[in-house]
Amino acid sequence: MEGYGINEHMIAGRKIPWFRLAAEGVVIISSILIAFMVDAWWEERLERQDEQSYLASLHQEFVHSRALIIDAEKGRSVVLDANELLVAQAQGAARVPSELLLYWFSLLSMPLDLSPPRAVFDDLVSSGGTLLIRSDNLRIALAQYSALLARAGKTTDEAWAVWTQRIQPFLEGRIPRIDRLRHGMFGKLAEEDGLTLPFDASPHGADFDGVLSNPAFEDMLAERWLRVENSKDDAAKLRAHVEEIIRLIEIELGQSGGLTGL
Repeated sequence: MEGYGINEHMIAGRKIPWFRLAAEGVVIISSILIAFMVDAWWEERLERQDEQSYLASLHQEFVHSRALIIDAEKGRSVVLDANELLVAQAQGAARVPSELLLYWFSLLSMPLDLSPPRAVFDDLVSSGGTLLIRSDNLRIALAQYSALLARAGKTTDEAWAVWTQRIQPFLEGRIPRIDRLRHGMFGKLAEEDGLTLPFDASPHGADFDGVLSNPAFEDMLAERWLRVENSKDDAAKLRAHVEEIIRLIEIELGQSGGLTGL
């Protein structure tokens, strides 16, 4: 019992190193916090790298889209001009040469394609990559892009349907398609390339008077003009939105130095 008493006195007389224990605890806790901070920093760094990679690819895709949309707007302007000139002819303007009329008729059939590339954009959306983008304005602009693109596609299809479903069937047997090809945009492009179309002028005359005096055809021209005008307006809105997206992307890339080489 006395032995136990001695040990108890010895223990009671021993000082607990509180300062050293506290210091060791601080070191341990600090090490854990630093490890968490390093992991968070590294994860953040990887996310920023992914963001910059997406933004650089998006920038390239939208710049290409802008060029295509500008071309689409120009094409719509050409169709609108031909439409207006033919309406004037239908309403009694001095008759122009037949070759010019054939050229204007051919322009009515110009395709109004509007299919900007969207592989990067679709991948970004489907993979949840938009969550990596820190800019609220850019995320909102990207979210609005699909709706504007769908709207532009819808009005483009409506404008094209007037040609395929109404005007083209009406012109068959009245204004020979062969002559429209020969004197239209297709023939001019072939001529510029040094090519010769594999057929001569149609032996069937064009009934310009019958077509241009037909009130139903005037209505078709009016509808075609309206649909193309709507399509051009939607293309302009889409272009303006794409330009805003490009601007916002360039801000993000510029802040991180990611614009180098773009």
